[in-house]
Amino acid sequence: MNALTGTGTLLRFVLRRDRIRLSVWTLALVGTVAATVPALDEMFATEAQRRSRAALMDTPTGIVFGGPGYGLDDYGLGPMVVNELTMSLLIALAVMNILHVVRHTRAEEESGRAELLRSGAVGPSAQMTAALATAALVDLVIGGLVAATLAGSGLAIADSAAYGLGLALAGIAFGAVAAVCAQVTGYGRGAAGLAFLAVGVLFLFRVVGDMAEPGGNALSWLSPFAWVQQTRVYDDLRWWPLLLYPLLVCLLFAAAYALAGRRDLGAGLVPPRPGPAGAGSLLRGATALHLHQQRGAVIAWAAAVFAFAAAFGTLSSEIDTMLEENPELGAVFLGGTSEVMAGYLGTMVSYTMMAASAYAVVSVLRTRSEESSGRAEAVLATAVSRYRWFGGALVVSALSSTLIVLLGGLGMGIGAAAAVEDSSWIGTMLEAVLAQLPVALLFTALTALVVGAAPRLVPLVWAWFGYSVLATMFGGLLGLDEWLVDLSAFSMLPLLPGGEFEAAPVAVAAAVAVAAAAGGLLGFRRRDLLPV
Repeated sequence: MNALTGTGTLLRFVLRRDRIRLSVWTLALVGTVAATVPALDEMFATEAQRRSRAALMDTPTGIVFGGPGYGLDDYGLGPMVVNELTMSLLIALAVMNILHVVRHTRAEEESGRAELLRSGAVGPSAQMTAALATAALVDLVIGGLVAATLAGSGLAIADSAAYGLGLALAGIAFGAVAAVCAQVTGYGRGAAGLAFLAVGVLFLFRVVGDMAEPGGNALSWLSPFAWVQQTRVYDDLRWWPLLLYPLLVCLLFAAAYALAGRRDLGAGLVPPRPGPAGAGSLLRGATALHLHQQRGAVIAWAAAVFAFAAAFGTLSSEIDTMLEENPELGAVFLGGTSEVMAGYLGTMVSYTMMAASAYAVVSVLRTRSEESSGRAEAVLATAVSRYRWFGGALVVSALSSTLIVLLGGLGMGIGAAAAVEDSSWIGTMLEAVLAQLPVALLFTALTALVVGAAPRLVPLVWAWFGYSVLATMFGGLLGLDEWLVDLSAFSMLPLLPGGEFEAAPVAVAAAVAVAAAAGGLLGFRRRDLLPV
């Protein structure tokens, strides 16, 4: 037996186990491309429409989520697809690969299943190799299907192939990042959080570099988010930037296997600190226990959102330059600099709410993990009622998401105020995020309702969240009817700054959240716990 013994068997097992999950990811990503290409071609059919769209992509918001903007001078369908879709596809690939690799490496060790497998004829590197190989296989399938879709739409075959290959290689790189992070900590959530933090920093490198000068500077070249677009597909194709991906992947793979050989099974390179012998005065009660369990995640999410919001807020100073370099923007945004800045910051508010809502769902779903592990049953066997235990989890989720929202608004306001030397933006951005806060609370309450009454329907919450993200980001591009866009959670409430505050939608969202939370508590009181 060698280090890779059993890899083939585990690879087939992983594909069998995750066949639905991976199929959904593949269909969602390829389907998004397939639906967006004809929609873009139809929506921006005239030369004037495409020039206006190119001007929009040269704004701070466009650069943040579109990239360096190659091909804007002659904004045909190919450059339009690349600038409109690439960053969203890369972020989705990063999420898919990180979750997949952590799920089949660190999470398996944490649950004890990896130890059972290793007791048989399975080599020490087989499990991680199977996880990385299956992730790479799905990445290549997605990249190939995207390339075929673009080529089938009449775009250049060579450029389409380079674009699909770049997406696949980027996904593999993100999986390799997750493999390294899985060696550091002994917990699956910690490994995923560390990997997302690393990917977030790489994304920020790309944003700052692309904003600094046209085409990006040296900082953006440090990020794998940049290399796909640096091939300049559909503009001036060059293949050599794709060679950076294999170099990065080889380095990360070597680091992951080397680090895995330096630790014990089930342990991380950074050992957890032993807790005190007795509980302190702040660790008494169900709510305090939930808060104690989530304190690391709350701090990490809040700090990350604050840092990114502040960084994006500082980019507001680039708007004057954008207006000088692109006179067409004056025709698109008749309100001038302040109007463009309000629209840009309003878009950033939406992304802050997406982060806070995602954490709200994850926070409530921790109760399901406590059930499946048997820890909830042990706690509820004491003098702790179901209302107190489950209600404490909801309180922590609501407070945590509120903290993330407020810090996101504060960071954005501080960054914008520093950029344009106007401190009033701090209060403006806090008002903007507070107007959207009921959305995050609504996700907390709806997740509680599903977990409490019908836990098997939890995927529906994620489905609505995913739909809301896609409808908010691509609703206009896909030509969705207004009522379909309004079904998005992030389109229900007035988006500030730039919009007008309306109290009625906020009150309705808050009332629905309260009712859903109450239904979740009642349902959890009545149903059986998940059997261990």
